Amino acid sequence: MEVEASKEQASSTASARSCAARATKVKICGLTDFEMTRRVVKLRPDHIGFVFAPSRRQVQPSHVKQWLLKLREEGDALPDLAGVFANPTREELKQVLDEVPLTSVQLHGKGDTALLKWMKDHYDVQIWRTVPIIRDDERQPRQSIAAAAAAYELDVQYADVVLLDTHCPIQGGGSGKVFDWTVIPSYADQLASLRLPLYIAGGLSADNVGLVVREYDIDGVDVSSGVETNGVKDISKVEEFIERVRGNEHGKE
Repeated sequence: MEVEASKEQASSTASARSCAARATKVKICGLTDFEMTRRVVKLRPDHIGFVFAPSRRQVQPSHVKQWLLKLREEGDALPDLAGVFANPTREELKQVLDEVPLTSVQLHGKGDTALLKWMKDHYDVQIWRTVPIIRDDERQPRQSIAAAAAAYELDVQYADVVLLDTHCPIQGGGSGKVFDWTVIPSYADQLASLRLPLYIAGGLSADNVGLVVREYDIDGVDVSSGVETNGVKDISKVEEFIERVRGNEHGKE
């Protein structure tokens, strides 16, 4: 797949990208009830995520719609609202997007260029494409974003954000495991030339997120299981995670 031709080439280099005025953004994913959604929103993350793919965190569109209506009635400023899908059909996406006012769609699994184009034509949403990366205890071959895109049929020309996540053989990502972070610089350099933000997921928690934010040139982080206790979102862990990100930014003036 010739993704280099799909985006206008930026004249800036990766080092210039590092010096750009930006802060590392935070996405808290896998919210499953109104009260937790409400408490997380008050901590002002940049994004919150709801899982519509088969998962123990899967939620119903009608429930999410009601939660968001209540939050708006209470006067809460909502962050970016992301929906997480794995190999969805057009009908599955339409069912959710017609009911829930999502601003982003995060896709795991194999790509479908026609589906991505259809979304862009019919809905005002950003598309997050997940690139699965091998776990940190396995060898990760160095490959270009073009090669990764080709391997997983990810059409980068329709992406607004690229998310690196630990490989899951079933849906591509969302494993909750750490991947080999040494691959990040290669992807960061290539995505800078494509003018695409790079987000990191996979096994993040308050214990390690400060390191990845300090050491690597990334635009955002995405967490779910790393801010849970016994499988349930723990608001103290969410708060600590956000504080660690915003207190450890490096190279982002």
